Order: sequence, then structure tokens, then C-alpha cells
Amino acid sequence: MRSQPNHADIFVATNELCASTITEVESGLASQVESDAAERLRCQEEERVKVEMARIAAERDERETQDRLKKIEQDQLAIQAAERELCMRKQALHDAQKLADAHVDYHDDSGSGSVSTPDGHAVCHV
Repeated sequence: MRSQPNHADIFVATNELCASTITEVESGLASQVESDAAERLRCQEEERVKVEMARIAAERDERETQDRLKKIEQDQLAIQAAERELCMRKQALHDAQKLADAHVDYHDDSGSGSVSTPDGHAVCHV
């Protein structure tokens, strides 16, 4: 009986150990390559989503800015229209007052002592 292994047995055992280690390492490397590729795809997708979200946010901000500018422009136009309306009313009031003053002056000069209002009612001065 042989109690000690010979060189051939050691060589075979070492060779098998090396082969199994190489197989494990290659399998691990292949698995790591797949994992790295999956991670790279995940990162690319994540970046694409970030870019898309930024684009959507920028578009929303631009729309909101345009809406605010449009609202400001509409408000300015409404204010200008109201100012024109106010000017016309002031002018109409001014013209009516001038007419009333001229009417009062005319009646004061005639010596009747009564004044007509714009709606035609007589007013007497005391």
C-alpha cells in the first residue's frame, strides 16, 4: 500500500484544482461583466429619465413664464382701456360742467334769476 501520493497524483490534483479555480474565476468574471453591463444600462436609463424630466420641467417653466407674460400684457391692455374710459368720462364731465357753467352765466346775464339743470329743471338762486 502506498501511503504517500506520488508526483503524478499531486500533479493531477493540482491540475484539477487549478482548472476548477479557473472555471470559477471565469464564471465570476462573466457574471461580473453581465452585472456591469446591466448596471451601465440602468445608469443610462436613469440619466435618460433625468434629462427627460429636466426637459419637461423646462418646458413647464417656459409655459408658465409665457402664461404670466400674457396675463401681464392682458392686464396692461385692460388698465389702458380703463384709463381711456376714465379719461373719456372725465372729459364728458368737464364738458358738461362747462356747458352748465355757460348756461348759468347766460341766465345770470339775462337777469331771470333761475338756472336750468342739464335735465331741464329750473333752479332758482336766492
